[in-house]
Amino acid sequence: MLDRQTTHALRAEPQESYTDPALLEREQTHVFDRDWVMVTRAGALPNPGDYVTAKLGRRPIVVIRQEDGSIRAFANYCLHRYAKLLDGSGNKKRIVCPYHAWTYTMAGELMGVADREGFCALKTREMGLEELACEVALGFVFVSRRFDLPAPGARLGELAALLANHRIEDYEDRIVVDEEIWEGNWKALFENFIESYHVTYSHKGSIGPTNPTKLAEKGPTGHDFFSLHHNSYRPEDYPPIHNAALTADQRRQFHVIALYPNGLAAVDPNFMWWIALEPMAPGRTNARWGLSFSPHAMAGMEDPEAYVEAIRQTIVVATAEDKEMVGRVQEGAAFGSSERGYLHDWMEVYLAEFRQYIDGLCAAD
Repeated sequence: MLDRQTTHALRAEPQESYTDPALLEREQTHVFDRDWVMVTRAGALPNPGDYVTAKLGRRPIVVIRQEDGSIRAFANYCLHRYAKLLDGSGNKKRIVCPYHAWTYTMAGELMGVADREGFCALKTREMGLEELACEVALGFVFVSRRFDLPAPGARLGELAALLANHRIEDYEDRIVVDEEIWEGNWKALFENFIESYHVTYSHKGSIGPTNPTKLAEKGPTGHDFFSLHHNSYRPEDYPPIHNAALTADQRRQFHVIALYPNGLAAVDPNFMWWIALEPMAPGRTNARWGLSFSPHAMAGMEDPEAYVEAIRQTIVVATAEDKEMVGRVQEGAAFGSSERGYLHDWMEVYLAEFRQYIDGLCAAD
């Protein structure tokens, strides 16, 4: 039994961390307004004009593939009376405001104003949507309000080296779900994903039998912008391998990855499950998620489409199981106790590292 007086034990965050509106407001300002935020996968926007709308914290944005193949991000409001321009995802060659039909190019330039003579004092040809910093790293799209931050590729260079044999930047993005509402704080969802302590006990109907908690392996610790550990397969459940570059260890490992501050990924030899979190309220989060597949697996399997569907069904069940537990955390934290819980010495050390990162941003001036 854990001695409650032990001073070196890792402590969980206070319950109010999941319920306090003022704290969420501070996170919106100090984290989502000031850091790189993961939005989606570049492969979810394969064609010029493909777009997805999202939230940069509380701020509506749109990410859109350009004619030259680049991806750019803009504030998602009209320069006239601030109406939101786009919803959901789709493809547009022009962005037309639904309110008064002001029209913008894919590059955010204002190209048309209805009843133009009524705005004679405006130099509309010089006007455009507010652009945001937008970078692609490891196949993920990151957006920021700031242009002075180190690029995500530089921040995640060590992670890229660890995953070099997988080449997740080349994984085919087959499934994307833009809206998946969780009744829980965004940090509770993030923390649930990045520890394997719960897998056997919470995921009885999905990944628990094949990736039992007892086989979880510690990964490197102390990285500034990410964490990584392994939730390994039982020998009898090793997946078929189609990527010859993978090592013996990589062939049996299911990598669990945190991309600070809001990105998550689980990387298997054949597929990847990723999530990008958008906090909506202290106890409510949108989790955009998707499934991406190794091109080696898609080329090597007899029926790749059946495999994609089988993985989708497994992840749907796993998501439902996780949703229940995150909801239970949210309900339990509503008690408001000042007594802090305890963390597993290594399987939950990544929670402590994540909180150090968030707390560091929130403490900054």
